[in-house]
Amino acid sequence: MLKSTCLVFAIQLLAFVLPAQNIEDLAAYEKSMMPGTQLTYDVNSGGKKYQLIATLKKAGEEISFFWKTTESTPRSGTVSVTNTAVTKADALNNYFTGGDTKLDKETALFLSQKMFNDISSTSAANIKVNGASDTTTALSNTIGEFNFNLNGNLVAIPGWELQGGSDIKYTVQVLESFKFPLIYLLDIGWTMQLAEVKMP
Repeated sequence: MLKSTCLVFAIQLLAFVLPAQNIEDLAAYEKSMMPGTQLTYDVNSGGKKYQLIATLKKAGEEISFFWKTTESTPRSGTVSVTNTAVTKADALNNYFTGGDTKLDKETALFLSQKMFNDISSTSAANIKVNGASDTTTALSNTIGEFNFNLNGNLVAIPGWELQGGSDIKYTVQVLESFKFPLIYLLDIGWTMQLAEVKMP
């Protein structure tokens, strides 16, 4: 009885804090995270602009996707993130060089459950932004709202903006979805920003 009362209270609190449209948009986004869905990112690296297009194969307990770029000399590959990494990773893999990549200590495009839980409970996270061999950076969180095209409609999804770093200031913006904490924007000396999510 206590658990059900707490759940009802949490839902009522969420409805009070978030406008109804945000809740509907978040639900539509989570529903779209299925095999075949395409995630399109606008990339700007050293003044070179192109798109990274990732097509989901799995999303949830494991993550895998096929990706390709729209550069003049396109690259492509497949990334597979194990359940261990989805659950416990404290590092991000942001570099798509080509071929098949299997990650068991890093996540790609999504935060791990560990990162998500750290942010939701302490408003901060210690993340290795540039891979498992990187030093840890403390990123502090502010609440935001992010817009992108979802199946032809502009949506507004609640999210987090994580910032930190010394020599290079890092910014990682993430959609606030425990099921699918997708990276919306990455600014780590080069940028990658979500432009569109399109279901098959």
